[in-house]
Amino acid sequence: MIIIGALFVLGILFFLFILWAISKGLRNKFGPEWLPAELKIDFNYINVSNENRKTIRYVLSEHESNAILKQISSLITNNSEAINSSFDFEFQKFYWIPVDDETYAYRQIESQKLKAVFSVKNKELIYYK
Repeated sequence: MIIIGALFVLGILFFLFILWAISKGLRNKFGPEWLPAELKIDFNYINVSNENRKTIRYVLSEHESNAILKQISSLITNNSEAINSSFDFEFQKFYWIPVDDETYAYRQIESQKLKAVFSVKNKELIYYK
C-alpha cells in the first residue's frame, strides 16, 4: 500500500510539472496578453513591433504614448504616497520610476532588476522577459 501511495503522489507531481511546463510554453508562444496588467498600465498590446526570447518592443502612436505617460505619472505619485503613508507599498514587487524627463523604468523593489522601459521621446515600450 505504501508503494502504491508513493507512486500515486509521484504521478500527481509529474502531471503538475507537465502542466506547468506546457502553460509556460503556451504563454511564451501566444503572446503577452498579461502584460498591461503586470505593468499596471493600459495600452494596445496587439501591436508588437519586435519580439524575441528576451524582449518585447512596442512602437506606440502619439496618443498611446501620451496616455501611458499620464498613467505612469499617476502611478509614480501613488507610489510616493504609499511609501510615506502606508504598508501597501510592501506588497508591491515592482514600481515605476523616472530615469530622466522622457524615460521611465519599471523595476523590482528588492533587486532593482529592470522589467520594462518606457521612452516618451522614441514612443516605445520595451518589456524584458
